[in-house]
Amino acid sequence: MEIIDITASLEAINMLASINVVLYILLGLILGVILGAIPGVSGTLGIALLLPVTYHMEPITAIMFLSAIFTGSVYAGGVTAIMLNIPGAPGAVATTLDGYPLTRQGRQNEALGMGLVSSVIGCLLGYILVFLFLKPLGGFVLNFQAPEMMILTLFALSIISTIQGDIVKTLIAGFVGLLLGTIGSTAFGRPRGTFGITELYEGIEIVPALMGLLAISELFFLVQRKFIVDDEKNMSEKNFRQILKGMVTGIKDKWNVFRSALIGVFIGLLPAAGSTVASLVSYSQARTFSKEKSSFGKGNPSGLIAAESANNGSEGGGMATMLTFGIPGGSATAVLMAAFMIHGLTPGPYLIRDHMELTYAVIIGNFFQGFLLIGVGLLFVWYFSRVVLVPTRLLIPIVMLFSIVGAFSVRGVYIDVVLTLVFAVLALVMRKLDYPIIALLLGLILGATIDGELSRTIILYEGRYMELLQRPIFMTMTIITVLLFIYPLLQKLWKKEESANS
Repeated sequence: MEIIDITASLEAINMLASINVVLYILLGLILGVILGAIPGVSGTLGIALLLPVTYHMEPITAIMFLSAIFTGSVYAGGVTAIMLNIPGAPGAVATTLDGYPLTRQGRQNEALGMGLVSSVIGCLLGYILVFLFLKPLGGFVLNFQAPEMMILTLFALSIISTIQGDIVKTLIAGFVGLLLGTIGSTAFGRPRGTFGITELYEGIEIVPALMGLLAISELFFLVQRKFIVDDEKNMSEKNFRQILKGMVTGIKDKWNVFRSALIGVFIGLLPAAGSTVASLVSYSQARTFSKEKSSFGKGNPSGLIAAESANNGSEGGGMATMLTFGIPGGSATAVLMAAFMIHGLTPGPYLIRDHMELTYAVIIGNFFQGFLLIGVGLLFVWYFSRVVLVPTRLLIPIVMLFSIVGAFSVRGVYIDVVLTLVFAVLALVMRKLDYPIIALLLGLILGATIDGELSRTIILYEGRYMELLQRPIFMTMTIITVLLFIYPLLQKLWKKEESANS
């Protein structure tokens, strides 16, 4: 069987060989980076806002323009996560674990360089793998049904237990997050945990939670400092050499980048799994293979590189799922799917059969975006790195304003502003009591997915649950997930035994 259609590939390159397409890709990247850097404004919102602009464009021009906005916003979400501890999107949550500590150490230029090169390499590798193995990957993904998706999300949540110190506190925080994630309507349309508040019927929006738990809660601690960095001597202005040094560090960590991009593509292929799960799984793998496990979460470059590589690699996987099966991997690809339909194209098997050249054009065009992202990203971080030079007395009100406006702008309801402040207070209490905020946040993000997949699994296997034991992928991932939860407890027991013996 022919894996790559050479004729369709050449036609795809010919479709992209237009100065008009290149200019729109460049414009899309710039707009995506700007929108992705604004708290509360995601690439999905940017694509939705600019979708009407593309009505009179050629199909390939419109799709490449909108997908470039997506690519730029995914990258920019990691920049704000590094500099301000504000993930521009849920997929950048793992980036904050080591990115922001590096900024606190005065190594923000290096961190931005690592983030840029990891994003670019992750994007390039992701689309190369999708281009080469589009059909085989698509066939394998069909093996992932409701049970596998349920255990995959639990697997992502279990990873936090290996990263954070106290397993009990991690489980409590994660469980509370899962409960909060189930607020809204059930899979059967019944309200649950809304307390009669109609605005909560759709659940708790992720943006207010992100703003409250990570952004505003950090402001309480910034009040005690003059600048973001702990030591003012570590501050440096737009140091291009340090940015390049960070990029070299990312390139040298080649196995970590490749492994993380591969994980990103694979998990991106799974509907509803997305970049959040991909970045967490790759972060866990980077920690597993690292010789300095204890430094993760305190500013380890490998953690940042893994998170950003997988984050951007999952973009290619999500695009492949949308193109081959007509199933959007996330909200951004759902809006991109609408763009296809507006131009008379329906993503799915018929698109592959009747318009293979367009499918390849989208993949090759996104690969080309990765190269342009280097220039756009360098220009962006060159100026954005100056944030550390802004005194906190000015930075705090600005971030507070953007966070509140960002939370309100998603749905335009005041309950989201109230939720943002509630989450900020909750995060402050959790940090004082040394509970991991990231566990609660991930529980919130993954709660609805786990709930939905669990409901589907129960419906499909009611009265014959033993059949789940005959699903090899499900059983393998279940065993790994259980071991991940147990491993920190076993570590504590071993340490107690060693100390008792000594």
